Amino acid sequence: MLSRLHRRAEALDEACLRAWGHPHDHAIRQELLSALEWDGSLRPDHARPAIRDHFKQVQDNSVDLSNRLRSSANSPDGAAHVIAQGAQNLRRSLAALIQVLASRHREPRKD
Repeated sequence: MLSRLHRRAEALDEACLRAWGHPHDHAIRQELLSALEWDGSLRPDHARPAIRDHFKQVQDNSVDLSNRLRSSANSPDGAAHVIAQGAQNLRRSLAALIQVLASRHREPRKD
């Protein structure tokens, strides 16, 4: 399950990068909105606390960016601004999640 979560986080990061590079492209914005929707089966309820905490941050940032994109849908410039600002915050939290997921293979479980 954590491997799927890792791949999903990387895919969302790529969608953020595409949207950041093409903020006025409606199809890419739609792709990002789709990528922001998290499958309920990816909840790391039994993972280490650090993974759960970073996942929660990613999920919160995803919901925030999705809501802001939907509310700015009628204004391409507004959506571009939302993407520029929101994608950076989301990518930072994604990077932290990806890092903690990758480190799980290097460290023995302590909890």
